[in-house]
Amino acid sequence: MTAVEHDWRRTHAVIVAVERYNGSDALNLDGPVHDAIGMRKWLTRRGVPPENIQLLASPMERNRAALEAAHPDYRPAERANVRKVFREGLSHIDGDDWLWVYWAGHGVQARGGRWSLLYPETSDTDLQGLDADSLVDLVRTDHLRWDAVDRVTVVIDACRQALPPGSHEFADIPQPLTDWPQTRSDRPVFWMRACQAGAVAMEQDGAGRFTSALLRQLEAAGADADADGDGGGDPDGAGLDLDRVWRGVQDEFAQMRATGSSRQYPTMHVINWEQGERTVRLGPPAPPLDPEKRRFRETLVLEASGLLGADPAGSAGRVAARLCEQFTTGPPATTPPSAEELVDWALENPHGTVTLLAELSTHAPVRTEIRKACHVLQDQWLTRAEYTELVALLGRLDERGRYDVAEEARALFGLVDLSFHDPAVLADGLEELLPKPDQLPQLLRVVERFAAVDEGAVAADLRAWSLRCAERLGLKGQLMERRGEAEEYAEGVKAAGLAQDQGAPPSDGWGSIQIRLHPPSGAGQRRRYEVWTRRGEDVNALAKEDTPASLEEIQRDIDGLLSAHARTRDTLVEFFVASTDLELAVHRWQLDADKPLERSLGTDYPVVVRCTELRDNQRHVWKRRWERVDSAGTEDLEWLPAHLDTFKQVHGVLQGQEDAPGVVLTTPSRARSDVFNACLFDGVPVLIWHGEAEAAAARAELTALLGTERLRSLPQHLRKLRSASEADESHHGRHMALLWDDPHRPLPDQLDLSAP
Repeated sequence: MTAVEHDWRRTHAVIVAVERYNGSDALNLDGPVHDAIGMRKWLTRRGVPPENIQLLASPMERNRAALEAAHPDYRPAERANVRKVFREGLSHIDGDDWLWVYWAGHGVQARGGRWSLLYPETSDTDLQGLDADSLVDLVRTDHLRWDAVDRVTVVIDACRQALPPGSHEFADIPQPLTDWPQTRSDRPVFWMRACQAGAVAMEQDGAGRFTSALLRQLEAAGADADADGDGGGDPDGAGLDLDRVWRGVQDEFAQMRATGSSRQYPTMHVINWEQGERTVRLGPPAPPLDPEKRRFRETLVLEASGLLGADPAGSAGRVAARLCEQFTTGPPATTPPSAEELVDWALENPHGTVTLLAELSTHAPVRTEIRKACHVLQDQWLTRAEYTELVALLGRLDERGRYDVAEEARALFGLVDLSFHDPAVLADGLEELLPKPDQLPQLLRVVERFAAVDEGAVAADLRAWSLRCAERLGLKGQLMERRGEAEEYAEGVKAAGLAQDQGAPPSDGWGSIQIRLHPPSGAGQRRRYEVWTRRGEDVNALAKEDTPASLEEIQRDIDGLLSAHARTRDTLVEFFVASTDLELAVHRWQLDADKPLERSLGTDYPVVVRCTELRDNQRHVWKRRWERVDSAGTEDLEWLPAHLDTFKQVHGVLQGQEDAPGVVLTTPSRARSDVFNACLFDGVPVLIWHGEAEAAAARAELTALLGTERLRSLPQHLRKLRSASEADESHHGRHMALLWDDPHRPLPDQLDLSAP
């Protein structure tokens, strides 16, 4: 139990929230200030005097007013102020029970595995940060007087994601707060962290998921501890049971992982709280070994003993030092560790057994039986460093690039269930193709095929990575043979013209504006949204709005962005919406509303809607249908009879028309939801309907308006029809809606700065 009787009036706190950085807008992070305000409110409700709370922040402009209202005398979170508060300010605390330290902002795992909490001075090419571990080191030195504070709680809500290869030179070695000796090494510390090493801490609805869960559990535990029962805090009441709080946080994240909404694993480390030290291990708990795995563990222990050689103590110490840079859990307590302890330490860490074996066998070949032991124990064959680098490389690809990697795996090995949205999930799926003895792993064949066709900068780095893996496995000769085959394959693809960008918009090379509209939340039609500009493979973020806005506000913002970044008549405007929003008439949104130059969006630009829901079910069918769009005409579209108005009926028709490039529907509006879902599920990329008329009337109007157009010209054709309807209100062009889903031009990775 960690509950201790406590007077909250004798508590101090230091709260740091970093949102705005010195680099590009992509570095900024909207959320830490609200998290910091939430932590401050909780502390003051428990009875902590406001004057005992020091708050440092670099807020986004939109959050500055809320911060000033909550804590008017906050200080900027620049490096100088942070160091002054921690190195000098803590020394003035006198005779208090408890110190709380809270930090929210961006974090990275820099060189040497150090955790760097980035300062506001950080720019894109100069990552300056505080060494997170030094927060704990500092509170056990004379910076915090030995008789000043009985116990300390440290909370860090920040990522600890490894930097991608090639970016380490941009990151300074994180700066420690102190080099002083730890004169109070027995001071109890309860340290809570949003994620494990190498991982991402996510946000949701403008707040850190970890902080939100922690505050809910603190409120629940505090309410129970409130002896008065009035919920207003109890300065003289029972102390907080942090173990109970932590169990509640773990339960919340376990539920998120069970529903697939999060892969985040918060971690906790306790020092001397009950005169002992304990760590909650990072990531999911390892199941007990079954009898077969126990035998393989014993085999691996014996092999490790042999590989340690004539100097087992010295060799084990050197190996343990190198593994500390890659493993996320602390090393064995024994110095130097035994072979058995090294093996068990490896089993605690993802990719641990292979990493251990690679470190032990740098100068000696590894027997096939031992590689098999590693695979049986952990179902992995990449070392931790190789895996981390692969995830970073896949993360540098856009979503289309990762889709193409998955497509090569499907083409080579018939895999149909590879997810490509998350680089780590894609890497996991590819690594599940365990290599056969003395054969090149299938993953390396996939990488070689993709890199040969792609030829981009990331492809070159993937080839270098692949070669290093093959050299470690002693399979360089096989890799070079496969590389030659991949290059021949790529030449054939290029000769057939299949490597061209099939996603080029029908807009004379002026690219597109891609707009993601989130479903409405709360009262009215208020929505969050993001905007990108795309020309070929060049994708740039233009805007991200986390605060729900009305449709009128969004229209005004889109109008301004189009004026600055688009070319009338030529730039394709793509709205990514949920299936429930497909009938949102975005092409009728107004430009220069209420002004002399007022006009409709769909008359100035070719406007289409897109929807990515249900696409993963039959992605290969979606891609095959799209390949027909270039050569097909409107006469090749499948016209769905109006009486087919259930998912099952429409699915049955589309299963028999697997080569149809698109669908025209005249279904009544009350039943369109099921029809939309069936078309999305069956990979239909082009969908046309009349927004007002139904059945026979809709069919007549659509037949007249579509004519015998080539499908590739449909976005521009509809723009002209919509323009005609501006001059003639009886013209039905304004009611024509077009779903235009090019699988080669996916929704860009979200402007997700929620990963701090």
